[in-house]
Amino acid sequence: MAVTGETSDLLISRIGQLSRLSAQVIDEELRPLGISYQEMRIVGLLMGESGITQKALAKKLSVRPATLSVAITRLEQQGLVTRRLSSEDKRVQYLTLKANKKISTVDSRLQELESEMCNDIPAKDLKVAKAVIGKLINNLYATLNHSKE
Repeated sequence: MAVTGETSDLLISRIGQLSRLSAQVIDEELRPLGISYQEMRIVGLLMGESGITQKALAKKLSVRPATLSVAITRLEQQGLVTRRLSSEDKRVQYLTLKANKKISTVDSRLQELESEMCNDIPAKDLKVAKAVIGKLINNLYATLNHSKE
């Protein structure tokens, strides 16, 4: 699909296109492994966490807790995630990622996909791109937080 016109030349439009296209490719590549893009995002966030609440994870993913609950149930059924009720508040559930060969396989495939996506882009350019994207994310968080004040 060719990108034309002023609006599609905006950086925010290009980032949206990149996000949608990468999600589509990831979903297609992970389907044979029995995990969806959304489930992979959950697993990825849980990799860096130790007992995060379902509510906090929903906020990080920008989804409603009820929406997340369905995906968590599926990940539980696959033996990838465990839920633990809080001892102080039975409405609060802590999520933990379980060690599993499927997670290693998914992680390896994602590394391969990123390598394919970044093919023929010099390492120094990728370093700059990551820094710029990080700054864009921080600016958007600042804008979001400012609008809530």
